[in-house]
Amino acid sequence: MTPSAPRPRHRNAAGAWRLLAGALVSLVFLWLAFRGVDWAGAWDSMARADGWLLFAGLSSVVAGTVLRAERWRVLFHPRDRDMRLGACFSAMLIGQAVNAVAPLRAGEVVRALLIGEMERVSKALAIWTTVAEKVLDSAALLVFLALASLTMPLPPWVRGAGWTLTLGLAVGVVLVATLVWREAASTAWITRLEGRLPWLGRLRPGRLIAAVATSARLMRRPRLAVGLLVRSAIIFVALSATNWIVGLGMGLRLPIMAYALLFAVLQISAIVPLPTSPGRLGVFHYLCVVVLALYGVERDVALAYGLVLHVAVYLPTAVGGPLLLWLENRRGHALGRIFGLGAPAGGPTMEP
Repeated sequence: MTPSAPRPRHRNAAGAWRLLAGALVSLVFLWLAFRGVDWAGAWDSMARADGWLLFAGLSSVVAGTVLRAERWRVLFHPRDRDMRLGACFSAMLIGQAVNAVAPLRAGEVVRALLIGEMERVSKALAIWTTVAEKVLDSAALLVFLALASLTMPLPPWVRGAGWTLTLGLAVGVVLVATLVWREAASTAWITRLEGRLPWLGRLRPGRLIAAVATSARLMRRPRLAVGLLVRSAIIFVALSATNWIVGLGMGLRLPIMAYALLFAVLQISAIVPLPTSPGRLGVFHYLCVVVLALYGVERDVALAYGLVLHVAVYLPTAVGGPLLLWLENRRGHALGRIFGLGAPAGGPTMEP
């Protein structure tokens, strides 16, 4: 037996521990969300909800995903005109489905590899575009929090999360700027590192550095950069509108700022690498209760809203992700290789 034989057992054990940790975290937050709730009142709030408005909220989730897919396609400039919006939408929804059940945002890597297979673009560039997306989303969140702080006193935990996100974003920008400024030196250093770590070579980090540098240079074009920023603001407003529409359906008459703040908090919580059960069960609901409490919403009503919003947000992913995955598999794309089914011994690479 070779020394590498126990590795699958080790990976299975690590996966089991992650599942256990996620289940415990979700149980704790479910307890925090459910304690002291008048279940009769919560059920009554859900029973009186306007079905048509809830359907409109569900539709707005799909529309928001289309907007995000369109922005993602633009990040591949100048190849974006040759790429299909439908392919970007499919890959994005499949990635969201993977994110809902897998740890460490694995769906971002999956959709990058998938769009590389579907549209024959560089996988290294595709992976970098998912990072660029998070930078744009984070920038939109920080702009909103800055504006919100001018109109209302934000809770200390929200301000702390905002400052942490600001620090992380600043560090990331500095690293990218350094990489672009010293591209040749960075590439040489990575090449030497590949010689010492053979497994690193399979990931083609040199291609990733080149993709980052190319993308960063494109951001110097004012029209492209402004267009991406405007798209990011529209996406933030559109996805916040989902919270608002569901709130109207539940009979809540809160200012739009309340729903935007809830969206910002939920987005920040998604960035934090906290192990949870699929769909952020518990964390999602507790945050809805906490944020809506700032606006005087009773606990049972806030929990009912969180339960309905959770279904609206995750239903398109839960249904559409597996369906699109099946369709893409039928079309002959190398999904087995992406998901590690029948992959070669060397594992996936960053090859285009």
